[in-house]
Amino acid sequence: MRKKFGILAALAFLLGIAWAAVPKDTYVYMTFGDIDTLDPAQAYDTASLHIIENVYETLYTYKKDSLTEYEPLLATSYEIKDGGKTYIFHLRKGVQFHSGNPMTCRDAEYSFERILVTNPGDGPGWFFAESLIGYDSNAKSALGENASPEEYDKYWELIDKSVECDDLYTLRFTLVKPDPSFFAKLLYAGAAIVDSNWAIEHGEWSGTKKDWLDWAGKDLRQGYLHKHMSGTGPYKLVKWDGENVVAEAFDKYWGKKPKIKRVLIQIVKEQATRLEALKRGDADRVTVNDWATVESQVRGLPGVKVWSDPNWAPAGAGVIFFNFKVEGKDNPYIGKNTPRDLFSDINVRKAFAHLVDQDALIEEIFLGHGVKLTMALPPSFLGYDPTIPIYEFDPDKAEAYFKKAFGGKLWDEGFEITITYNQGNTFRQTIAEMLKANVEAINPKFKVNVRGLQWPDYLRSARNKMLPIWPLGWIADYADPDNFIHPFYHSKGALAKRQNLNIPELDKLIEEARATVDPEKRAEIYKKIGRLAHDLAVNVPLPSQSPFIVTRDNLKGVYYNPMRSGTFLWKDIYKE
Repeated sequence: MRKKFGILAALAFLLGIAWAAVPKDTYVYMTFGDIDTLDPAQAYDTASLHIIENVYETLYTYKKDSLTEYEPLLATSYEIKDGGKTYIFHLRKGVQFHSGNPMTCRDAEYSFERILVTNPGDGPGWFFAESLIGYDSNAKSALGENASPEEYDKYWELIDKSVECDDLYTLRFTLVKPDPSFFAKLLYAGAAIVDSNWAIEHGEWSGTKKDWLDWAGKDLRQGYLHKHMSGTGPYKLVKWDGENVVAEAFDKYWGKKPKIKRVLIQIVKEQATRLEALKRGDADRVTVNDWATVESQVRGLPGVKVWSDPNWAPAGAGVIFFNFKVEGKDNPYIGKNTPRDLFSDINVRKAFAHLVDQDALIEEIFLGHGVKLTMALPPSFLGYDPTIPIYEFDPDKAEAYFKKAFGGKLWDEGFEITITYNQGNTFRQTIAEMLKANVEAINPKFKVNVRGLQWPDYLRSARNKMLPIWPLGWIADYADPDNFIHPFYHSKGALAKRQNLNIPELDKLIEEARATVDPEKRAEIYKKIGRLAHDLAVNVPLPSQSPFIVTRDNLKGVYYNPMRSGTFLWKDIYKE
């Protein structure tokens, strides 16, 4: 196992400072999720957005732990006109980027146009594009590589007219139709304002029509902003080595100066190593995977605090996904003699659903600190239906479904698949191992392998539709049910398309909900969607764990906001 405790010395060397323990003005957080990218237009994972939300800034943001109260950041006020089709933001003056460049409306315009222009398929651009230009993908994906120049020109015009500057500090959005969730979308960390001059100087999109199509759908991990940052936030990036991040306070920050001057985010896969660092005081905060570990190994440790509150509720949902048709040549996750469309048979899906022991997960992993979900939607969100039945653990029913699958052929011939999880996530690892044990116990011809993947590899394999079955969660981008229903259940949804899901009746209901303004009517549609998804077993909703945070007890200012990828901002904490 790689030695981890030399990190303080490495950080001290990097910053030219010597210390024996973590200083009062330094914050060290050890976690396990690999950072995918530092580019706001590409980032779509918690680990990446945790860094972005502290280095970049959006127009408005959530007020501390509230999901319903907001405060201005790079804007000072806004207006909604034309029946909800026009949003005008008045920008803050005197703001400086980390590069030294002043922030103006041109930077805001560039940032949003860049999202719409690039809009890589595995990024967050889809929900901005839907509101602003009526598409959910970049020009090449939406129109096709062989579209005519005229078609591409019209697409560019949609982008160009959707985001405009009225003057140096006034930004105007023009939506294709009213979208009540648009303001909430702007609070997402990926809506951060980037330094346009600095980005262009370093080879990013020019911000003009001349090269826009070259950037359509481009993997931004190949660009300069993937590893470099120039934001307006209270912290600036010092270094990202592909794993660990070092940041320091920006001395020309426009707002209140933070008390924490240096930040280290360290990727430590082994939970035991993270806990040892916490005990020694080498980490101020660590990620602990579950309540079982909290109660057995953390609670009562000297100098350690477990933060929790009965009112804390996660704005997220997780499921076990089934791939209706696995893709990828020489795919290592499915046996050569196993049908690629194994999970296209509803009997297979229902069999697996009945082999997930949700009661055991809640009691043994969460120690009772969790709830079952009936659909892929947080219970606090509009349209959640608690009356939808849950597939209870029942090996006998599972066996009956397996025997019906593929007309009985599957039971006779068997199958081999690999269930994957992201390394370090013990909850997902437990689910994978549970399914392996339960499936293989039913029929010796059934073979289930379990494999942990690095986070980027896990995401990449899912995006490429290579995984036959995998557990994954979704944290709300913005506080609206569509942010869960569309990704999980629509054929073009960010998650559903990875499983080749295509159920016209679900798509129709989702589109109907999007066109419905009345909250009560929307709620009823979402309940229909949840029930249909259950009946078809398109995925298996997993129990949700009650949140907690583990820190040293001298760390203050801690709060829980489920819309923050790090649950709180670095600028709000301090040490006693």
